[in-house]
Amino acid sequence: MANTERDLRLDFFRGLALLFIFLDHIPDNVVAYFTLANVVFSDAAEIFVFLSGYTAAMVFGGIMRQFGPAYGIAQTLKRCWTLYVAHIFLFVVFVAQVSYTAAKFDNPMFLDETKVWDFLQEPHIAILQALALRFQPHFLDILPLYIVLLLALAFLLPALLRWPLAVLAGSAVLYIAVQIFRFNLRTYPEGVWYFNPFAWQILFLIGAALALADGDGRRRLRSYPGLIWVSASFLAVMVILRTSHTVASLLDALPGWAAELTWLVADKSTLGPLRLLNFLALAHVIVTVFRRDHPIFRSPYAEPVILCGQHSLNIFCFGIFLSFLGHFILVEVSRALPVHIAVSAAGILIMFGTAYFLAWSKQRRRPAGERAAITRQPPQAAPQGGHPPQAAPQGGE
Repeated sequence: MANTERDLRLDFFRGLALLFIFLDHIPDNVVAYFTLANVVFSDAAEIFVFLSGYTAAMVFGGIMRQFGPAYGIAQTLKRCWTLYVAHIFLFVVFVAQVSYTAAKFDNPMFLDETKVWDFLQEPHIAILQALALRFQPHFLDILPLYIVLLLALAFLLPALLRWPLAVLAGSAVLYIAVQIFRFNLRTYPEGVWYFNPFAWQILFLIGAALALADGDGRRRLRSYPGLIWVSASFLAVMVILRTSHTVASLLDALPGWAAELTWLVADKSTLGPLRLLNFLALAHVIVTVFRRDHPIFRSPYAEPVILCGQHSLNIFCFGIFLSFLGHFILVEVSRALPVHIAVSAAGILIMFGTAYFLAWSKQRRRPAGERAAITRQPPQAAPQGGHPPQAAPQGGE
């Protein structure tokens, strides 16, 4: 009998990525030194993109298998539209938040560092560029990446279902070409996308391909027991190098040549080879250690993180506002260590509270007989007959 139990690992690590994003988006936040970005050569962005590809393929691939390519593409495009509307709403509110704060406290630094100043110079042009995803203020650059990658997946899914190795080979060729020629999409008023979609597509598609792999394919991946030791050894080296890099940077003792050499292959914008391999090794180790039935995912301590992951779009948008609010407090109130800790802890608790409210609200809308705990619901998949399922990634709002 197939295991239809919801894979809580997806929700947990997606929720953890959202917490890391919140902490990392507060500039000079001391607590952020304890997030993934300062331990290995990858961070929450890789988790977010990989899991987005995995969950999107799991849901829309199932729909496509059951109801055909046309309906599957339509549902994927519908999800793209939902993300696009959320991004535009987030953009408008974020620009208003930053602009008001800068004017109220007479501090134009907020406008400069978030690039909202460019919007205020030519708002009639900037708003059109934002609608075209070409104007991307600081903090608002990962949703456009997700929208573009999901849009591409809508039309790649039929090929990924039939010829996964061919699609991944083409993805790898495009990724290598980006590393060599450094081409990218342009942004307004100048510059390029911080997250180069031509590079980051490989991580998104690897996640999608793994989600679509059947049981035999996954068993073949696990048939090389020595591979986990390769991943673990490589990851251990990366942890040592990255931690040493972080400590040396704090002590202002990192040689210039070491920094340039390291970031040449670990560049975040183009998902440098070191970052990609680092994340794949990390994911391999985590999946091996934490099986889907691991008791940690049923722990009450994991529940708030899981709920954040199950309402990822809402929590992500709210986390952006909280990040800027936390930055404002550190700049205008105090930069003392206790304030860093209080701001970070308060933001996380607010995100947890919001996730619990969203889960409660969602359950209240269900018929009385269907109000089981949401963490016990099976992943959405195409049923055997009946009406088509609602197209939303597992746990994603």
